[in-house]
Amino acid sequence: MVSLDGILEKRVEQQTMSLINWHRNTQLIQYADLLRGLKRDFGLDLTEEQVSHTIVTIESLWQLLAEKLNEEMVVLLPLLNNSQLEELFVSINKKNDKFYKENVDLDKDEIAEEFKERLLDNFESWLGDLTKQQKNEIQKTATMIYSSAHLRLKLRKYWQENIQEILKAEDTIEVKSDQLNIFFNQFNVERINILADIRNKNIQAIGLLTVKLIHIATPDQKQHFTNKADDYIQIFTELKENR
Repeated sequence: MVSLDGILEKRVEQQTMSLINWHRNTQLIQYADLLRGLKRDFGLDLTEEQVSHTIVTIESLWQLLAEKLNEEMVVLLPLLNNSQLEELFVSINKKNDKFYKENVDLDKDEIAEEFKERLLDNFESWLGDLTKQQKNEIQKTATMIYSSAHLRLKLRKYWQENIQEILKAEDTIEVKSDQLNIFFNQFNVERINILADIRNKNIQAIGLLTVKLIHIATPDQKQHFTNKADDYIQIFTELKENR
């Protein structure tokens, strides 16, 4: 966390509310529509292509949100003073160290175990109790998923080094904002390209797994999914309407 003075704190609050309102107005209804589609397609007719399309759509929504966050950072980061910048980069270093320990400094078996636990948690959340056959399918898929953690750590450090250089330069706020905007746009393209190969392989693996699990889903699991999807659809709809 970075210590903010009163004026800057108010500016952050205003920018945050603007981002929240944008998210509610533009994205929540799209998430609700995706859930309605998954409810409709839940069953033996579900295909890998449908699941992959859903995953790609969700990622595109995340990417749009990241771009909006970048727009806010372009405005706010140049307003930080030297002391606040020091706090910011100390915090980023700590988060990168934690990311390394939890995601990069793992052997092959530890990575597979981590993916297995994540998949189990995710599918149990949406389907309820899993059958032995479903758990076995998850176990097999976990060994086929590729980790991009080492690449993402490099990207995190590259991002940090560049914004640190921009923000510590003796330039005006306007110049820093322009340079940040250029860098963020370039970085987003580079990030997508660097992670594309692993991302595509993992989407294929998870898409196939999802289809297998849903094709052998029990009636109770289908009901569990329907109930949870309905809950989220209601939440997203109410949040949009009550913005």
